[in-house]
Amino acid sequence: MKTQMSLLLVLSWLLVAVVHAAQAPGNDISARVFNSADVSVPNMKPGEWTSLTFNSERWDTADLHETATNSGRLKAPAAGKYYIFANITWESPIGSGLWGLRLQLNGKTVIAEQTLPNTGASFRISMSVGTLYSLAAGDYVEAQVFQNNGNPLLIRFLPATSPEFGMAKLP
Repeated sequence: MKTQMSLLLVLSWLLVAVVHAAQAPGNDISARVFNSADVSVPNMKPGEWTSLTFNSERWDTADLHETATNSGRLKAPAAGKYYIFANITWESPIGSGLWGLRLQLNGKTVIAEQTLPNTGASFRISMSVGTLYSLAAGDYVEAQVFQNNGNPLLIRFLPATSPEFGMAKLP
C-alpha cells in the first residue's frame, strides 16, 4: 500500500512536470500551492468533508489561486482539460474509522476521491488523488478531507509533499 501511494505521488509530480514542460512560453496555465503549517482536522460525521486552505504558492502562472480570499480554491481562467491533484500526509493515525481525500468541483461535484480505513498504524499515511477533468472558465476546484477517528488528526506539513494542491491546463 505504501509503495502504491509513493508511486501515485511520483506519477502525479511527473504528469504535472510533463504538462508544464509541454506548454509553449506564455501559454502556461498552472499552479501548485501548499500550506506551510500542519493542519488540524476535526473528527467528522460520515458525509461531512472540510476544505483545506493553502497559504503559499510554489507557482501560479495565471492567477488560479488567491492566498487572501478563498485560499482553498484553484480557479480555471480558461476552458479546457486540466490535470488536478492533491497530496496529504496524516500524522500517525491511531484508532479506528476512516480518512479520505477528494477533489470537489464548484462546491458540489466530487471528481476524484480516495478513502482508506484507519489502520491504527504507528507511521504516517500519505494520500494522493488526481484526475483529468474538463473545466469551464470560472470553475473552481477544492481539496477536501474527512476523518472520523474520534479525535482531531493532523495533516503534516512536509516540504514539497504535504499538504499540496495543483492543476495545469493541458495544451
